[in-house]
Amino acid sequence: MNKGNRGHTSALYVWNGLSIFWGTSFHTDPHHHNTLQIVFDIDKEFLLKDEPTEWTSYSSAIIDAGHTHQLDSNHSIQLFIYLDKDSMYAQKIREKYLSDVAICSLQASEMRNLSNDFFKQLLVSSDCEALYQGCHTILSHIIDIEPLLKTDNRVKKAVSFIINHPNKQLKVKDIAQHVHLSESRLRHLFKEQVGQPIQNFMLWMKVVNSLNLVLKGEQLTQVAHDSGFWDSSHMNRSYKELLGVAPGSIQQYVDDLKIISCNTSNFYSFRTKIFNNWDSKSPTTIIDT
Repeated sequence: MNKGNRGHTSALYVWNGLSIFWGTSFHTDPHHHNTLQIVFDIDKEFLLKDEPTEWTSYSSAIIDAGHTHQLDSNHSIQLFIYLDKDSMYAQKIREKYLSDVAICSLQASEMRNLSNDFFKQLLVSSDCEALYQGCHTILSHIIDIEPLLKTDNRVKKAVSFIINHPNKQLKVKDIAQHVHLSESRLRHLFKEQVGQPIQNFMLWMKVVNSLNLVLKGEQLTQVAHDSGFWDSSHMNRSYKELLGVAPGSIQQYVDDLKIISCNTSNFYSFRTKIFNNWDSKSPTTIIDT
């Protein structure tokens, strides 16, 4: 998410380990994310620069996690995919494209037969499964994606335990004890089968589960407490690292930004509702997934 897009339609879709943002008409200050970022232009080209380079035109680009850069939408529309920097997807992308650079252009040959119509269809979809499959299709054109393993019941139980304790400051050892595994074995199985470290998954879930409270306009200190963050500073830092924007800024976007909390059916499913006019007698549902 980027500075300067108020007044224009935008949307943010959030899964654990992955989020999608699309928007138009913005020009960012120098910034970086704790996620690996893939950017696609829908209509023409966007402008991108970092400290060693001048503004350069791109139709698509990969930006490594932690790399400071600026982006100018160039009056076009961009689709952003943010990947957990420690996920298997991000690791494979980094190995293939970012071995000696922090920004890499994706050539048309890399995307093969994906058309602009494919990307435009993603922008008008609010179906989480279709969006996830669209992201999966994009990633499969960039890297080799191995079939998902049959999920170990103990991993499923660990995921369920995390989901059912959204307001607790869980530790990995607590979850390991619950599923009767050693901490090291749980870490290994979770990364292998879910695709990201268990600590990262827990942090993503805190962010996803706190979105409604943030948009409701509640005090951020209370939201942090209710969502299992250590404190409001921890929540603020986590939002900036994973979504690229502070929770206080998200509250300002409520009239312009559509937020959908999603997940894949590979491991579990849950429903999230986000409302306009939360405190009124007849709130309007923005999202119901």
